[in-house]
Amino acid sequence: MIATGTAQWAKVLPHQLVKNDKFVDYNYWSIDLEVDDKERKRLEAAGLKGSQKNPNSFKFKLKEYSSKGNQNQPIRIVDAAKREWTKGEIGNGSKVVIAFETYEHQASKMYGMGKFPKAIQVLEHVPYAGNSGVDEFDAVEPANDGTEEF
Repeated sequence: MIATGTAQWAKVLPHQLVKNDKFVDYNYWSIDLEVDDKERKRLEAAGLKGSQKNPNSFKFKLKEYSSKGNQNQPIRIVDAAKREWTKGEIGNGSKVVIAFETYEHQASKMYGMGKFPKAIQVLEHVPYAGNSGVDEFDAVEPANDGTEEF
């Protein structure tokens, strides 16, 4: 199957393997996909469910190791021309297409089918800018009027 939408929280490059998630006991790659209402309805018809907080947001997760203990290959990522991805980390707001497989799990009825990404095509790249907190503010030079409080 495929799904088209806007990438959020992409941790899909080989070096972005999530290793310290306190909520699960395995390592994984993941990406959240924000979709429009039409795409959401199509995915729901296939047995998938969005998040409880936002039904138009779908999480795709690939474990480092399969249930049989085999190491999974990192997600294949290509650009709009289907060339190997070389443009760095994928930032929030990037337009992507995700090719994925589904599987049933214990909570499929409540949360929908499980889904793991096999490949991602980046149609419009928004570079990851990081979260330093400094870029949001303009630098301001302190006033120097010759007095010092401390």
